[in-house]
Amino acid sequence: MGRESGLTDAMVDHLCADCSHRWTPVASPMCSRCGLVFTGRSGADHLCGTCLARPGAYTRARAAGIYEGALRTAIQALKFKARIELAAPLALLLEAAYRRYWASGTMDAIVPVPMHRTRFRQRGFNQAWLLIAAGQFGEDVAIEPRALVRTRATPPQTGLNRSRRRRNLEKAFAVRQADRIEDRRILIVDDVLTTGATADACAAALIAAGARRVDVLTLARALSS
Repeated sequence: MGRESGLTDAMVDHLCADCSHRWTPVASPMCSRCGLVFTGRSGADHLCGTCLARPGAYTRARAAGIYEGALRTAIQALKFKARIELAAPLALLLEAAYRRYWASGTMDAIVPVPMHRTRFRQRGFNQAWLLIAAGQFGEDVAIEPRALVRTRATPPQTGLNRSRRRRNLEKAFAVRQADRIEDRRILIVDDVLTTGATADACAAALIAAGARRVDVLTLARALSS
């Protein structure tokens, strides 16, 4: 049995039995770039209007599930209630999505979305790093937790529209270890993708430092961006 087979039992340890089953996996049709799910539609994946108008720096973003229901409850409990024990079962979802969307050997390094030191001191942990540390992504991909840093403290993104999120993140990220990024295919990992502004700002910094390609993997994808 694979690691994902233990997901239900692991989640039941920390969520009620009903909530542990109420999460929705991401499914097609979706935007072939940002992974936005086209609810109520059928057909093949295609670019959404936003990605057609402004492609951005990353190549592709994918997520394990929809940011609603039990998955949203678990992510918020991890982030805002310091339920660190949820990182391991949630990492199982992240691992499964990684194996689903990226074949072995297609990415060279995994980089967590960094937190500014001020926010880190307040929270005590970086949830993106916890998810990576709790997961198993294979020996063919390196984990680079210090390659990307957040150079500027920014207000929370919650409640901001797309344009304000982008402005909020201008010059907020920088590459500290360029030798670990140059000419490599980088996978950014975070907990939730909403508008993609954070992922795009991180990807832009990585591309500027010489990354060959940048993709994005998140635990959850918001239904609207």
